[in-house]
Amino acid sequence: MIVSISLISLFVILLVLFFQWAPQLGAKANHAECGSFQKSKNFVEDRFVNPVPTSMNRPPNEAFRKMIQATGRRPQGMLKTYPIDRESYAVPSDSTIRLTWLGHSTLLIKIDQIVLLTDPVFSKRASVVSFMGPRQFDYTHDYSIDDLPPVDLVLITHDHYDHLDYRSIKKLSERVNHFLVPLGVGAHLKKWGVPPEKIYELDWWNEITINGLTLVSTPARHFTGRRISQRFTTLWCGWAILGSSGRLYLTGDSGYFPGFREIGEKLGPFDLSFMECGQYSPYWPSIHMQPEESVQAAIDSKSVRAMPIHWGKFSLSMHPWNEPPNRFRIKAQESGLSTFIPEIGKTISVRSFTEEEWWN
Repeated sequence: MIVSISLISLFVILLVLFFQWAPQLGAKANHAECGSFQKSKNFVEDRFVNPVPTSMNRPPNEAFRKMIQATGRRPQGMLKTYPIDRESYAVPSDSTIRLTWLGHSTLLIKIDQIVLLTDPVFSKRASVVSFMGPRQFDYTHDYSIDDLPPVDLVLITHDHYDHLDYRSIKKLSERVNHFLVPLGVGAHLKKWGVPPEKIYELDWWNEITINGLTLVSTPARHFTGRRISQRFTTLWCGWAILGSSGRLYLTGDSGYFPGFREIGEKLGPFDLSFMECGQYSPYWPSIHMQPEESVQAAIDSKSVRAMPIHWGKFSLSMHPWNEPPNRFRIKAQESGLSTFIPEIGKTISVRSFTEEEWWN
């Protein structure tokens, strides 16, 4: 009995120490050192707030039971994927926008001769640890940082594990010159070894121009925190990517809200938008969109074509893995919106892309 109590006590102590010191948990944003926090209209009483009232009630236990029991959450067998065409990113071109989707919210984009990477997650699990948590689908071709062409800048939308990956950032730190993040997220990157001079922290509607490419941090309706005790201590956002060869929009994770219309009025129209569309549930309707809402958000933001992302790599909800693109396409066709759903890993030209229903 004494031995059992001692082992339990030791386990609890080790667990506490892990969650106190594990580097992958990131760092607490120091609001006192960052004057821009106090200037932000979105920072109220030491926490960031959503643009509209947003419920953050804990889902009932029934939701997690249904998730465990749900079928079709992962593909049957291996999902066919393709190696990144690195050479195509080295081809000089003033007008061709190249794109490679690597699943979930990780996109490799070349626009105006600049190569950017969004929410890079190359770990096998979207989790604080490598041995448990949401596991990547089985791909015929896996991806690593070494598969990438030279990357000029990284865009981060928020600090959740399926968007901000400790191991990926560590490997990218010396290879990338610019990391654009929402307010507060820079603290994580600094702890992981990214030089402060490479990090740019932006509030909503702030913009920065790098080598002629303008990037604007846009509002979103979500939440943050790599630990429960640090929710809302960092900001979340989307990104508008405005170049001479095209205008792109990345929503980031977001529930539906009127801000999409404002983004379209201020920064649109967009040639192509990347719409959060996956990991939704009736149990958390305020922080993730249903596919039909994602289509409406694309229309609101004045997007000519729209690509559903935030699916195809991890299952974080109870819906079938390929339900998001099917529902998205049906609603888009009803609404007259052009869709854009490339195969994972296939490098394509945005203007010459022809869509095939590869996910069914």
